[in-house]
Amino acid sequence: MDTQHQLEPNGYLPLDLGWRGGFYTLSIAGGPYDNFPGRDQAFGVCVRAERVPEGGFDAHVPIHDFSIPNDRLALDMAIRDTFRAAIRGRDVYVGCMGGWGRTGLFLALLAKTAGVTDPVDYVREYYHPRAVETKPQARFVESFDARELQKWLHLFAWTQRVPFLRMIYS
Repeated sequence: MDTQHQLEPNGYLPLDLGWRGGFYTLSIAGGPYDNFPGRDQAFGVCVRAERVPEGGFDAHVPIHDFSIPNDRLALDMAIRDTFRAAIRGRDVYVGCMGGWGRTGLFLALLAKTAGVTDPVDYVREYYHPRAVETKPQARFVESFDARELQKWLHLFAWTQRVPFLRMIYS
């Protein structure tokens, strides 16, 4: 059995934060969380509720299969922690059971926070066509108010880019 092949993600989501986001270009991997390479190799975001992963995680948003998040605080913290890790240069891996629905939902929320105007279509085009599997998931992304997260992201990105700002806002 080819172990290396097992560890490949379903895809990668490119996120260009543009000038408002400090000119960062990020690439977020997604797939089954069981394929997560480990916390020593990447920042892990687990978006499944069925079972806690043996290898641990850095951020957790428990979402049941084909469902949506019900804990806005955990969701906001996971989004912030994910951007912190990616902007600071860590590889990021987002996963659920198959790496499509809940993973796609979380990736779409990252895209919306990054300023993508149609995040579900964007994730389906650039990550995987099966991403965001249900209509309730798509509606959740559409109705998700990302304005405060966007403000935070712009400020955080620039504080990481400009050392003087980092001293003020860290």
